[in-house]
Amino acid sequence: MKKKALVLSLMAALTASSAYAATPTVWTTNFTNVAGASGYIKFNDWGYVGPDNGSGPVGWNDFQVGSGFNAGQVGQVQSVVTNGPDWQTQDPAYDVQADYYGAYPPDYTVAVLPNASMDSNVNFYKWGYTTIAGSTFNNMQIDTAGNYFVGRNDMAFKFYDIMQYRDTTGANPDATYDTNINFQPYAISDAKGWCGSVLNSNPNSVAPMAGQVTFDFAFDAYLDNEPDPGMIGGGINIQIVPGFVMRSYGSYEVHWQDAADTLDYAGSAVMNNTNPLTGLLDPAYQNEVSFLGAGVVPLGVWIRPDGSANGFSVDPVQGADGTVADEVRADGAVWHFNSFAGYAFLMRADGTRTLEWINPVGGHSDYVETDAAAYTSIGMTPPGVPVPAAIWLLGSGLLGLAGFARRRKKVSA
Repeated sequence: MKKKALVLSLMAALTASSAYAATPTVWTTNFTNVAGASGYIKFNDWGYVGPDNGSGPVGWNDFQVGSGFNAGQVGQVQSVVTNGPDWQTQDPAYDVQADYYGAYPPDYTVAVLPNASMDSNVNFYKWGYTTIAGSTFNNMQIDTAGNYFVGRNDMAFKFYDIMQYRDTTGANPDATYDTNINFQPYAISDAKGWCGSVLNSNPNSVAPMAGQVTFDFAFDAYLDNEPDPGMIGGGINIQIVPGFVMRSYGSYEVHWQDAADTLDYAGSAVMNNTNPLTGLLDPAYQNEVSFLGAGVVPLGVWIRPDGSANGFSVDPVQGADGTVADEVRADGAVWHFNSFAGYAFLMRADGTRTLEWINPVGGHSDYVETDAAAYTSIGMTPPGVPVPAAIWLLGSGLLGLAGFARRRKKVSA
């Protein structure tokens, strides 16, 4: 089924839901002369909107409901783990080019992978990388108003060092290629945003649910799995991207060009509980979801030491761009130059969502009453039924889970 038909069928099936506005809207973000590159990123929101902000429902450019996340009113806790490609997501095929050397190891004879399925794959410049199984987002707390909070150490990304290739035309056999340039992403800030599951009486039901979060992230660049200061330049192999947005709804178009090349990517999320082949809600796909985000690596950012495991954070007051790597501003912030500045990307991932906990006292939502099935679906007891003290301790413990810390070193695939 073609992409347009998928989106239309999804809209036709779900526009009656309160989570949808009357008209889908395409939002355009332009970028000009970022390290010589220019273009735009278009996001189609499918008409999907989230919880009410007091003056109306939140949307694509909102990352806070009301006064923001309230740790004293957590209504639910969930987790997501990536699954790797299953070749069902219907994004347009792409001719992926081999990175750096211009051919894939070990024989260096394959330079282009034509008509590559982009299911769970990443476009980065002309290149392609696979989001493999095992990236985790733990202890994803959602307050009863619909605000997300995910701690930076509760987001752990796997190492990007392969391209799993499937020719959508069937002309070439499936194959897995070892990429030349490899990446290790990690969060350098907590994530905030909103989640639409508070609009359903049972947040574990087969219903239209989606959301979005924003956070600052970085990625360490490697050549053949090892740091290579000569390739990266100046001994710095860290790329920093502030304000990255990851969504589980909507469609993206990315247009990028410089003096020599023009690149176009396109991709769509598969909303929670939705069959990627039909675009319709399907119990067989309960809690199966995909998410994606797009952007351009900026020229650089001002950073500050912060005592964290990463050692730095993006300075919230950016000011004018620096001109020299490691330049120190008068207030002590340090200019970090990105050696991949100007490169566009479209990240995709398929995953499974698990609802870990629902508040047994106040329910999960300010908008609807939590039904009994919401508790039984995750093994909880409905409100009003006495429970042993140990169960209450378990509930409070879940809210305090720290997850596991991201490791800066290479993560084994």
